[in-house]
Amino acid sequence: MKSALHQRGAALLVALLAVALATVLAVGLIERGQGTLARTQALIASERSYQYAMGMNLLADRLIERVMTENLDPSLLDGTWTPLYEVPGGLIQGRLLDQNARFNVNALAHPDRARAGLAQERFERLLDQLGLSPIIAAELADWLEGASLPRPGSVGDSYYAGQRPPYRMAGTLLAHPSEMRWLRSVDESAWQRLASLVTALPEPELIVNVNTADATILASLLPDLDMDSARRLADDGPWTDVRSFLQHPLVQLHAVPGLELHLTVLSPWYLAQARVVLDDVERDYFQLMRWGTSGYDFRLFSQGVP
Repeated sequence: MKSALHQRGAALLVALLAVALATVLAVGLIERGQGTLARTQALIASERSYQYAMGMNLLADRLIERVMTENLDPSLLDGTWTPLYEVPGGLIQGRLLDQNARFNVNALAHPDRARAGLAQERFERLLDQLGLSPIIAAELADWLEGASLPRPGSVGDSYYAGQRPPYRMAGTLLAHPSEMRWLRSVDESAWQRLASLVTALPEPELIVNVNTADATILASLLPDLDMDSARRLADDGPWTDVRSFLQHPLVQLHAVPGLELHLTVLSPWYLAQARVVLDDVERDYFQLMRWGTSGYDFRLFSQGVP
């Protein structure tokens, strides 16, 4: 009798263990399935956002083409957000950020040594206007060049190799202006002052749009042009062409030979930003574009980082 009771108790225990194991397996499968579903939904939402962003960039391309070819108001490209467009599941809007309104730091690596030196002098004037050390310009020039012999006041690979983690100078153009944070002389405070005024374009040319550039940028182009005069110069625009800008008394007073080579009134470089909100999740997409004879050349794409 006792033996039968023991056998029934053992059978019940085995049954309970089997049920518990089946429950654990079932819960695990459900959680795994939910995780897989969540990842799939996230991938689908990301792909939808990307496609909407590409559509906004195509609209930006057409807008720039119309401004360039139909003589529309260039202020249409001044960074103003478009109206919100409704799309299935959310909203989208975009804007264009003029990159020729900024100082192209890669100009310090121009293959023509004279033009590279001129760009460094102008960058030093920009730094002076911002209250920053001119050593930043020297270290940036060394970084772009990968100089084996640092410029006076700069540092070379021996300094960077001693950091944790160690690294070396790039010896090539910057892909993004935030790479300047690798320089010894550019701390967070210095970068915050520079961030809105600099860009890193794929070509080492310094071309500034006199209609959209900040007074600080204009002051960097002309020796001895103070900030009050630069603000007046900026306020006297917009300019229909470079010649009319060069004829301004303040420019004639401070002009240097070849200045016209570095000026424009229609920018070739823009950073298109598309902001997509799907299912209450906001995503920003950035695409660097250059106007050319065959429309826009899309050079760079990033998500979340301008």
